Amino acid sequence: MKAGGAAAVLLLGASTISAEPFATRDQNPLLAGFGLPSPLPARIEPRESDSARWSIAADLNWASTALVQTSARETLIVDAESRELRIAVQRSLSPQTALRIAAPWRYTGGGSLDSFIDDWHQWFDLPEGARPALPRDRLRIAYARDQTTRLDSRYAGHGLGDVSIGVGHQVLSTEPAALAAWLTLELPTGDADKFNGSGAVDASLALAGDARLAQRWTAFAQAGVSWLGDGDIFPDLQRNVVWSALVGVGWRATPLIELKAQVDAHSAAFDSRLDFLGDSVAVTIGGALHLRSGWRVDIGVTEDIAVETAPDVVFILGLRRGSVR
Repeated sequence: MKAGGAAAVLLLGASTISAEPFATRDQNPLLAGFGLPSPLPARIEPRESDSARWSIAADLNWASTALVQTSARETLIVDAESRELRIAVQRSLSPQTALRIAAPWRYTGGGSLDSFIDDWHQWFDLPEGARPALPRDRLRIAYARDQTTRLDSRYAGHGLGDVSIGVGHQVLSTEPAALAAWLTLELPTGDADKFNGSGAVDASLALAGDARLAQRWTAFAQAGVSWLGDGDIFPDLQRNVVWSALVGVGWRATPLIELKAQVDAHSAAFDSRLDFLGDSVAVTIGGALHLRSGWRVDIGVTEDIAVETAPDVVFILGLRRGSVR
């Protein structure tokens, strides 16, 4: 077989492993504890004989936000850095059903990214927004409504976030396309005062799908709805139903390297006229390394394309492996 033919065979074989979305969701510290669904797999690993298959993933989202927003009745200051490490394990219970448990550890504080982001904006002549007026590497999250201070946090917090338990069902599974339905409960194991949790039980229903468009191209998408319990963060302003969606595409450049881009959006979780508390749209670009050992490394960067509706920037690093027995 010629070298070109061998490469085509390798790529064709690799394309049966569909592209998966970046494991990221809105890292807004006022929303991160709520039960908006994380990106979920469209393909459930089958059981083989009596040995259930497992998958494991560890994803770090490192976010920075610096903004000041006002309306006729509201003022919001968010000057914060957050790091979320989310560990997820999944076990196939049958050829069509899987159980998934995810536990996040979150830090919200002043951080250390401000100087780097300021330099980045200056190098590329990008707008800096409120950053020049805010102190570097300091935490402040403050909200006032009708001239009454509702929140003013200046101290870093860290700890376990809200743990989620999900059950997935394979609706469709073919080589070109797959669709899975997921029902997830998020439990109030975190602390709302540390921006690690919502203080309530949340539930979400999501449909995750993928489709191979060509030998090297794969599309993926997810649509979900979340029912939020009455949480501890602005309970009188909180909405109980939030819609979310993502769509993306992956290009397998080589059997090792995959390039990906995705757009994430969700509706507002609070009744507010401020952009950061309203509907959100963000884009993530990056890629994945598919190692011969079976591990995959995801690397990406998220920007708020609907300006100031999400953190200024989120750096993503993920490590995952399926079919672990």
